[in-house]
Amino acid sequence: MKLLNRSIQSYLLYAVGIFIISVPLFYFVIQQIISSDVDKALRLQKTEIVKRIERISDRDPFAVLDAFGPDIIFNRLQSYRSYDSLYTIQKTDAAAQHPVSYRILESNILIRGLPYKIVVQNSLVSSEDLIRSIVLIMTVLLVLIIAGLLLINRRLSKKLWLPFNKTLSQLQQFRVDSNEPIQLQKTDIDEFSDLNKAIRTLSENNRRLYVLQKEFTENASHEMQTPLAVLQTKLELLMQTDPITAEQAELIGELSNAAQRMSRLNKTLLLLTRLDNNQFTEREAISLKDITEKIIYQYSEAIAAKNLQLHTNLAEPAYCKMNKTLAEILVGNLLSNAIRHNIPSGKLLVTLEQQVLTVKNSGRAAPLDTSKIFTRFQKNSSDNNSIGLGLEIAQKICVLNNFTLQYSFQSGLHCFAVNMNQPAASSL
Repeated sequence: MKLLNRSIQSYLLYAVGIFIISVPLFYFVIQQIISSDVDKALRLQKTEIVKRIERISDRDPFAVLDAFGPDIIFNRLQSYRSYDSLYTIQKTDAAAQHPVSYRILESNILIRGLPYKIVVQNSLVSSEDLIRSIVLIMTVLLVLIIAGLLLINRRLSKKLWLPFNKTLSQLQQFRVDSNEPIQLQKTDIDEFSDLNKAIRTLSENNRRLYVLQKEFTENASHEMQTPLAVLQTKLELLMQTDPITAEQAELIGELSNAAQRMSRLNKTLLLLTRLDNNQFTEREAISLKDITEKIIYQYSEAIAAKNLQLHTNLAEPAYCKMNKTLAEILVGNLLSNAIRHNIPSGKLLVTLEQQVLTVKNSGRAAPLDTSKIFTRFQKNSSDNNSIGLGLEIAQKICVLNNFTLQYSFQSGLHCFAVNMNQPAASSL
């Protein structure tokens, strides 16, 4: 979830909570205020009626009550007891044919020394309509205020976070191997300005370190390969000298093999460094089927030497966009690993279906340790020609191209599968 949506979500939850609490509370408070006013009006009405009755002496005092209608009821009591009560009841309105709320005041009074019970009632229809109208208006206003605040906050937040989003966009497009410095938008917000300064400093330091590391890699490649080539040449010349004993020839052969292995190790470590630095930037659309067929042909002698049963299913071209050299290294490492760790007259299966390249081989009867097979210098055989970096290189190539490289043990066969359905996260 985006930061802007997270903050708006918090405001929205707070506003909804306030809305849910405030509307019923507001309705209750208004109802209590109006009910209190009605009670006061009923008491004043009762007092006024009693005063009018007491002022009448020459005629029946209760005849004047007809002018008040059915909302006032008088009953003669046998004895007087102080009593005063207020309550609300529901009555069916004859005209409207639905229940109507009435506020009732019952009180015992003395008129000319005689006890009476007076009942004064007042309809709450108009009061309830008034309450509903007020609550409705306040609800609409509250909704408009909340919606307006959320809208203003969203627009304001987008405007305030615009420099950050542009900085993030520039960071996503930044390449450490580019000679152009990162271009960040100027802003008058202090926090974003400090962030841009830190990013500029960090990017320049990374670019400088990248150049130094690249130069070291190139220099190390040249400086180490030259003496190794000289050593290999001198050893070959030494083997051609005469006389030479069998023991000397064996020692020279071991030195030659060690020099060749050191040369391969140097090239492989330099390749890993270039992969870590993402120096293979050239990409093109390639057919993995053509590359796989080419690599299988190159390893045909090694396959024949072990008398392996090769089965291929390369029906699909499987086009993908990546560096051609890395594609050849990827397929070559998987195939050489399957040949090197295979058994004589074993099985070798290579398939390419639905953008998934699968290499299966027979070998030892137990599955490999999935936590170590992609670890540097991890060897699963005693083959001296193996330097334990092939699978790590294959894994790094997959990560660089957003492929997945997975290992499994199926039906006694070791299986390595490269899924090229981009985009994907590397899974080991």
